[in-house]
Amino acid sequence: MKKADGVSIIIAVWNQIAYTKLCLDYLLRNSKDVPFEIIIVDNGSRPDTMTFIESIRHKVDIHYIRNDKNLGPIKAINQGIEASKYRYSAVMHNDVIIFEDGWLGRMVKVFEKDPGIGIAGFAGRKEIYKNGAVNEASLKHNLKNEDLNETMEEEVSEVAVLDGLFFMMRQELLDKIKGLDETYGYMHCYDLDVSLKSIEAGFKNVVVNIEAMHVANGGMTRGQKEYKAVVKDDYGLLKRNCRILSEKWRHLLPLKVG
Repeated sequence: MKKADGVSIIIAVWNQIAYTKLCLDYLLRNSKDVPFEIIIVDNGSRPDTMTFIESIRHKVDIHYIRNDKNLGPIKAINQGIEASKYRYSAVMHNDVIIFEDGWLGRMVKVFEKDPGIGIAGFAGRKEIYKNGAVNEASLKHNLKNEDLNETMEEEVSEVAVLDGLFFMMRQELLDKIKGLDETYGYMHCYDLDVSLKSIEAGFKNVVVNIEAMHVANGGMTRGQKEYKAVVKDDYGLLKRNCRILSEKWRHLLPLKVG
């Protein structure tokens, strides 16, 4: 499908309004060099989220989609992809802060320079094992989180799989893969799955050296009482989805890039 040049930034939210405000504040401050829209997919948050989105409509091209109940991030992201109007679709957690001015232009230039890139992100691993687990020592990133390994020095690094905190896809890839696989249910492993879809479709995945931070690295949502009411056994869901991933991609796994 032919879409206009620019980036649709898709953020699935479920309460946590303070994180969303911080995330969007930095987005609006540092995203000025490329046409973009922000698509907020609200999974049944409290009214303060809708009130906040209404208050910033005059500042940015924003598309607000509200679900009556929490459908989980995977379905919400697919809703955002379906509603997107630009050539690139970027998926972002609402607790990611982007410090670098002009970052969006840099991301687009990486895609334009190499048409073989299907997905680019802020963090990813160069190796994924047969069981669907990743090699954490192979992490590439420029995230300002103190508990991670050293940040990358190169501008772009090819990886096997991207981390779901932020990843950006070209429309040519989305035309082939038709969004994220909802087989995984509520969450977990969808980022690894779409990365492997990109490789199977003939593209490669890269991490771009963008200065950012994943504030609640490790998953703040999973520690909340509301989440535990929706997902009774988070660890069990993770194990289930790793099994689905490893079985689905047994013809590609294990995989090591570089």
